[in-house]
Amino acid sequence: MRTESLLLGVVALAVVLGVGVAVGVPGALDPPEDTPDRPERPPLVDVVEMTIAPGDVGGENATLRVRPFVAQRGGPARNVTVLLRAVDHDTGFVSATQRLSYGTLDGDVTRSREGALTVARQGGYDVQAIVYVNGTRVETGVRDVDGVGTLTPDYRDTPLQFQEFDAGLPVIEYTIDAVEDNRSTLSVSTYLTNTGDGTVDDLELVLTARQNGSNVVADRTTVQVGAVGSGKTVQPTGELVVPDDYNYYLDAVLWRDGTVVATARSTANLAPGTGLRVDENTSGDDDGFQASDFESTDSEGEEPTETPMTESGGSGGSPGFGVAVAVVALVAAALTARARQ
Repeated sequence: MRTESLLLGVVALAVVLGVGVAVGVPGALDPPEDTPDRPERPPLVDVVEMTIAPGDVGGENATLRVRPFVAQRGGPARNVTVLLRAVDHDTGFVSATQRLSYGTLDGDVTRSREGALTVARQGGYDVQAIVYVNGTRVETGVRDVDGVGTLTPDYRDTPLQFQEFDAGLPVIEYTIDAVEDNRSTLSVSTYLTNTGDGTVDDLELVLTARQNGSNVVADRTTVQVGAVGSGKTVQPTGELVVPDDYNYYLDAVLWRDGTVVATARSTANLAPGTGLRVDENTSGDDDGFQASDFESTDSEGEEPTETPMTESGGSGGSPGFGVAVAVVALVAAALTARARQ
């Protein structure tokens, strides 16, 4: 009993002392102060995506529009920059560089900037995006780009195209309008379709008949192409006069502002036999090619000159001797008659 009383007295004394301290010491019952802030987490910066699209395209160079997407996690990343590089596949040389600034990234964000790398319009490139934080390299993203040489230069970019038929029909057609003096007049036409959203004009079409084997141009004409509306197809037509009994390539070349923008080819088979295909090129040794058949018959708008004909109806004999022989014969006959007198 004495022990229990002793313990109760100790507990009562502890309570009295605790209350006295709480009352007498200012702030004793205030909540504890906040613990110090945790150490700042290091920033994590990554290239999460990189898009590449063609920009301006010239005859020799092409511009690649590169947009790296940079993501930040953790603490703030200060002075973030991205170095863009285009490395040639064949040589390994750095062809173009550009540095992009992203500033300070904070709050778990993703940012993008667009850069431009101008490279030679040929081959392929590794496009690299190298990330720096406060001058320290932390990440590299790479994308492969091939077929830069196949990009269409801006000066050749026109929505007016030669029509491609699903059934394999030739894009160039011809009819024989007339046959005279061993020459055929061909009416040659093609199909041009405007695949763009606006009207296209100021183009011209050059039609050429090229003899197979020799590649001699038998005839050529230029046809002006008028305005072609969006989604419309036109059929420009021109006349070509060529020698009979030969096979020809029919070439159509579309021009705009002095630049070739599109080409197409078909054939015209006027010689006996199996005929010529577009993807075929025979030597022409056995086709009876005669250069005289392809002599130009007019010059700067003058009337065609007639070729002297022999009794058999064709041109031949020894060039330059026909008139001279006739004159000598007449003089000899006159002298002979005078001697007899």
